[in-house]
Amino acid sequence: MNTASKSELVEAMNVLVRRRGNTSDESEKAVINTTLAKLSGWIQDIDQAALLAAAQIVANATDELELVVAAARTGPFDNFLADIQAVIGRLQHQLAQMHATESLASANHGVAARAARAASRSAGTPINSKKFEDLADEYQSFFDRCETRPDKQGNVEFYVSRLTKFKQTYVDTGAPLGIPWWFIGIIHGMECGFSFTTHLHNGDPLTKRTVQVPKGRPATGTPPFTWRDSARDALMLDGYHHESHWSVPRALFLWEKYNGFGYRRRGVPTPYLWSFSNLYRAGKFTSDGSFAADAVSKQCGTALMLKQLSARGLL
Repeated sequence: MNTASKSELVEAMNVLVRRRGNTSDESEKAVINTTLAKLSGWIQDIDQAALLAAAQIVANATDELELVVAAARTGPFDNFLADIQAVIGRLQHQLAQMHATESLASANHGVAARAARAASRSAGTPINSKKFEDLADEYQSFFDRCETRPDKQGNVEFYVSRLTKFKQTYVDTGAPLGIPWWFIGIIHGMECGFSFTTHLHNGDPLTKRTVQVPKGRPATGTPPFTWRDSARDALMLDGYHHESHWSVPRALFLWEKYNGFGYRRRGVPTPYLWSFSNLYRAGKFTSDGSFAADAVSKQCGTALMLKQLSARGLL
C-alpha cells in the first residue's frame, strides 16, 4: 500500500513541475517549490514508514496539494486543476484503504476469549453491562484517569489535526440534527480514516450502497452519494438526532455502542474508546466475531481524541 501512495506522490510532483513551467505567478511558484520540497522528503520516508506514519504522510500531502490549488489564481490552467484534484482524490482513497487495514471490527458478536483479562486488570476491569445508567460513572472515571501513552503522542496529534481541519464540514452536517461536530468527526476518523470518499456507516465506498453492516444504506437516493447525505443517513439510522444531552459519559456510551459491547464480556477496556491510552493493553476483534487476546489496536481511541479536544478548548 505504501508503494501505491508513493506512486501518487511522484505523480503529484510531476503535475506540479508542469504547472511551475506554465504559470507566471511568482507567488504560486513559491508555493509549488515549497510543496515539491516536502513531497520529495515524504517520498523518501514513506517506503520505510509504518502504516499510521504513512497515513500521516498521505494526509499531509493532501493538505499541501490543496494549498497549491488555492494558490493557482491565474491561467492558463490547461489540465492542471483536474490533474491535481485527481491526485488528491486518489490519495484520499489511499488514506481510506490504510485506515481499513487497521480499523476495529465490530465487537457485537463472537465467542468468548479470556486470556486478555490479566493484561487489562491493572487498568481497571470494565463492568459487563450495556446499560448507560450502569456505566455512566465508569465512563467518567476512566475518562478522568486516561492519559496518552508517551509513544503515541504524535499519533494522537495526527487525529486531532484532522478533526480540526474538517470541523466546518462536521458542523454543517450535524447542526441541523442537533449533533455536535466533534461526535461526528471522531466517528469519521474511526470508520473512514477521515476520507470523504466513503460512507460514515462503515467505510464502504460512496460509489454504491453499503455492502457491510449496515447493508444497503442509504436506502433511498441514487449512487454515487455525497459524503454529507450518507453521513446524515448514518447518524439518523442510529438515532443520534434524538439525543438531547451530550455529556462525556453519554458520548463514550454511544461510541462504544456504535462498535459493540463485546469487549466487556472479556474484561477488556474497549480499544474503540481507550486505545493509545494507559487504560488499554491488548485484546482486539480482528474480524467480526473473531477475538484475539494478544492483538493490539493500532487506532487511536475515541476518548483520547475527545480529551485532547477538551484540553484545547475546542469542544
